[in-house]
Amino acid sequence: MHGDTPRVPLRTCVGCRTVRPKSALVRLVQTANAVVTDPDTTLPGRGAYICPTPQCVTLVRRRDAAVLRRALQLHNTWGPQCTAALDELHDMVDYHRA
Repeated sequence: MHGDTPRVPLRTCVGCRTVRPKSALVRLVQTANAVVTDPDTTLPGRGAYICPTPQCVTLVRRRDAAVLRRALQLHNTWGPQCTAALDELHDMVDYHRA
């Protein structure tokens, strides 16, 4: 690595598959009982990243949240929790756009 420039961590959106800086994406994480948004990226556990745009949330939802379950390595029984997390993220996105 050249110079003293710190490396920016990159992550891939599970919706559009675009590689972006980690800080530009919202993290979803599996807890013991649910899948929740983790905007501060402080929760422990396996996470999945998604662009905070209605288009990406809709894209993941259109795929029946299967890409989210796959990224979090969840079983099919976690479908309702993934849908609830996407609903929460959709509400966050709508709130920030206003």
